[in-house]
Amino acid sequence: MPTALPLPIAAAVPRGQWLARLLLVALAYFLTGRLALMFPHVGPLVSLLWAPAGIALAALLRWGRGQAAAIAIGAFAVNLAAGAQPPVALAIAAGNTLAPWLAAEWLQQRGFGARLESRRDLWLLLGAGAGAAALLAALNGAFSLWLGGVVPPGTWLQTLGTWWMGDALGLLVAGVPLLTLNRRSLAHALAHQRWKATLLLSAGVLASAVAAFMAQSAHSTALTPLVFVPHVLLCWLVLRRGIAFASLTVLLLSVAAATATAQGAGPFHADTPAQGLALLWGYLATLATSVLVATALTGELSSSEERWQLALEGCDIGVADWELPSGRGFTSRRWRSLLGDADGAATGSLTGWLVRIHEDDRPRILHALQGLQAEGNNAFRHEVRLLTASGACWFEVHALVPERAPSGRPARLVVSLSDVSERRGAAERQRLSANLFQHLHEGLLITDGELRVLDVNPTYSQITGLSRHDVLGQVPALLQPAADAAGRQQQSAMWASLRATGTWRGELVQRRRNGDPCALHLTISTVQNSDGQVRNHVLVISDITEQRLQRERLERQAHFDELTRLPNRTRLSQMLSDAMAACEREGCLLAVCYLDLDHFKPVNDRFGHAAGDRLLVELASRLRGALRANAAWSDAAARLGGDEFVLLLRAGTLDEARLAVERVLRVVGQPYAIGPSAEAVQITASVGATVYPLDRCDADTLLRHADHAMYGAKQSGRNGYLFFDPEHSRRTEERVMAIGRVQEALDNRELVLHYQPKVDMRRGVVLGMEALIRWNHPEQGLLPPAQFLPLIEHTGLSARVGDWVLEQALEQLAHWQLMGLDLSVSVNVSARHLQEPDFAQRLTELLARHHRSLGPKLELEVLETAALADVGYTSALLDRCRRLGVRFSLDDFGTGYSTLTYLKQLPVDVLKIDRSFVHNMLNDPQDLAIVEGVIGLARTFGCSVVAEGVESPAQARTLIELGCDIGQGLGLSAAMPADEVYRWVRDHKGLFALPPATATVVPLHPARL
Repeated sequence: MPTALPLPIAAAVPRGQWLARLLLVALAYFLTGRLALMFPHVGPLVSLLWAPAGIALAALLRWGRGQAAAIAIGAFAVNLAAGAQPPVALAIAAGNTLAPWLAAEWLQQRGFGARLESRRDLWLLLGAGAGAAALLAALNGAFSLWLGGVVPPGTWLQTLGTWWMGDALGLLVAGVPLLTLNRRSLAHALAHQRWKATLLLSAGVLASAVAAFMAQSAHSTALTPLVFVPHVLLCWLVLRRGIAFASLTVLLLSVAAATATAQGAGPFHADTPAQGLALLWGYLATLATSVLVATALTGELSSSEERWQLALEGCDIGVADWELPSGRGFTSRRWRSLLGDADGAATGSLTGWLVRIHEDDRPRILHALQGLQAEGNNAFRHEVRLLTASGACWFEVHALVPERAPSGRPARLVVSLSDVSERRGAAERQRLSANLFQHLHEGLLITDGELRVLDVNPTYSQITGLSRHDVLGQVPALLQPAADAAGRQQQSAMWASLRATGTWRGELVQRRRNGDPCALHLTISTVQNSDGQVRNHVLVISDITEQRLQRERLERQAHFDELTRLPNRTRLSQMLSDAMAACEREGCLLAVCYLDLDHFKPVNDRFGHAAGDRLLVELASRLRGALRANAAWSDAAARLGGDEFVLLLRAGTLDEARLAVERVLRVVGQPYAIGPSAEAVQITASVGATVYPLDRCDADTLLRHADHAMYGAKQSGRNGYLFFDPEHSRRTEERVMAIGRVQEALDNRELVLHYQPKVDMRRGVVLGMEALIRWNHPEQGLLPPAQFLPLIEHTGLSARVGDWVLEQALEQLAHWQLMGLDLSVSVNVSARHLQEPDFAQRLTELLARHHRSLGPKLELEVLETAALADVGYTSALLDRCRRLGVRFSLDDFGTGYSTLTYLKQLPVDVLKIDRSFVHNMLNDPQDLAIVEGVIGLARTFGCSVVAEGVESPAQARTLIELGCDIGQGLGLSAAMPADEVYRWVRDHKGLFALPPATATVVPLHPARL
């Protein structure tokens, strides 16, 4: 049986990776072979350190038999390059491929462990690799060289031996690190700061070897022992960091030693190359073998310790072994696990372990340890509590003195621990169960599988009046067949539940021994044996006679108001749910009315709370009298608390519901006699109502809507009613959600600016751009401002969006100036934005962000109606902004109701003729006269004038003739994204590049862009 898991068969890899591996193996074989043949060698094509042999075996074991092709190619190439004839090179390549392939197949079948942690794996590698495979390759190589005439017959055996020695050493020096190096071994050697010690040891090995080679000449043996220092350091490296890094160090040392020997340095340089190489071979073989032997022995020791630890863990026993004179000790893995001491620092010493013993148990253990001082008393066993990570747990402690000093005092102490918490817990539970059985406040009865009583506790006898002697061996009355139908039905359900789930709970009425009835809460459970058969029945009974009577009283109090005897809030929830379901079935309406008395507090303050309570009782009586009822349904009233009531009124139509509410208000408004001598009090009420299913909501929401409507009735003057409007509420919610979506659009950078040119139509020169906002909606595409700006027009979000537009427009203006475009930018400012107290300050800060002076190139467009809302404030604000160089234009001029006096007070620079006048001026003399008038006013007030909505060359020519040279509109260009402006300005050829209008123009009707 193999002692290690077999090497895994190479899994299928992608074709590209497979080809890369083939190329890597072939190239490595060829290069290392050429390197080996560069050193002095005994015969042609024969090296005493043939690393390709190790590469071949490692590649086949790690990457699978498919690497044989790469090995054959590399072997053929290296022999051919070394001067061998093609037939000889091909024969040698075949042997060098077949030998490691057979060895790899045999090793895999024998369960070879590549980690080399057992002597078995070491012998398998030496026997199959360094022995059989190397000998087979040597026989093939020597025979091929002899047949090819490369070596004479007299040196055939020498060639065979040298070839075998080279392949064997190559396997040990190069094959072992290639087999053992992997991520796990590298992590073991280098991770978590271990790399420092690993590299230091490796450097020590190499440094000691360098010292030996530098200090000793070929004819001196004074420093011969220094040559064997690397063996010691390599064994240390194996013990500390494993075989992988140690074997890699051997490989590096082998290359260095071979190079030094070839150069005539070091202790292995001899008069003849063959003698020096033989000495070097023996030295390197001892280095590699020492690493392998140390690894195998260390692995077997680790495996033996692991099996011992597993045996202790399987028995759930922790062991500690302390040398008492020195204080040194050992703790097993299970010991540390049981005590929650992962690194053994806290409980690794006898003193540390004693500290963990519970203070109540420690004196007992100390006394027992003191008793071990006497010869003949070598062991003790106690159960104590030890402090662990999860608290104090019970352990059985077995202490043994296996060795004593010559004086007779204990020299070693072995302590074993086993967790007995569960056993002690079970015993404690057994004692507790017995005690609980006798003192339980509930009656307990146990029967066998045939329902015969085995035992009862005293409480059962107290509840039923039956003594233990009366019931033993009898079938209890609780389990006997019932006499009435209801009892039989309950028992059928009980037995069905016991068969299905093994338990049943319920309430039933029995008679005591004296004949008095009593209500019992009964729980029955079955106990099954290992075969699944019922072994026992356990009955637990509680006397709930008083609780049941009290519960009935509480249920009445829980569902009805104590003062008015009307249903309370809890009962109302069920009544409302039932009424809603009835309306769905019958197709009628349900008016949910929230009634609150007007000015009820003054009645309490004036006449006292008792008088107020009498008024509420009278009101409840009137409400009951006002309710309607028939055979199928009835109205309902409930008191929520204080002076708040809810009415559930059935109706066929809304008018009928209103009439019902009015009738209730008339009943409530009648005078109240609150005392024999007090004058009558007249009080009114406010009612809010909502109608289901027109208001299709759940019960709680209906009450909330009715409450909301009631507050509306109070705000409307009290003594009235108001019906909740679901449609108005829905529209309000939709508007709030829409505003919130615009806020999200601003936060998510979904808002963008497009720019529409303003052109000097006479000269064909682009003067500037008007920034127009768009919403790049992720679902609906590009939305115009008319679809979202009106939502936020009167909210604070309007100012935030306005600030964002100003900021983006100024950023774009600065960018255009860097590109060489001399343009101005116009930005529309809403009335809400303009009225912000810090508008001018905010504008100053935005302009100050830019090194260039952008104020003279910024034009703010204000609607005529917004500008004239507060002429004084607007005029002062415009003056502050103009000091920054900013120009102002009056947008949509002529559509408002301004007077020329107000217009004269505003320091505006531009008047913009509204598109509605430009649109019809060619066909409507009045619109044409208005356009002329606006142009004349602009001249009078010293303003520029801009025509909006220019859609045709005819309109443009007319405006030019009237004295308006600047225009914008679809006839010139539609609004465009910012990244298209530069190209459009560059390619603009002027207005009259358009073909002249030859027919009546059919104007477009664009929305405000």
